[in-house]
Amino acid sequence: MKSKPRKILITGATGYVGSRLLKLLESMNYQIRCMARKPEYLKSKVSDNTEVVSGDILEPESLDMALTGIDTAFYFIHSMGAKNS
Repeated sequence: MKSKPRKILITGATGYVGSRLLKLLESMNYQIRCMARKPEYLKSKVSDNTEVVSGDILEPESLDMALTGIDTAFYFIHSMGAKNS
């Protein structure tokens, strides 16, 4: 019998796919951490049991906190365009 992961990280939880996965995992009582560039925007959209941390994949030093203690990570970040193209 498989056990649930200890903690799941979701990046892109404010997007279409990420937000739906977040709600599904919350309803299944998984321990979730979401990484967001603007955590104040996301905090009002998650359950009290979901942790929101500040981070940006373009700033690798911010990933240490987000990934500490994580067993499974879902990456739902994409680029709509590049700067200085």
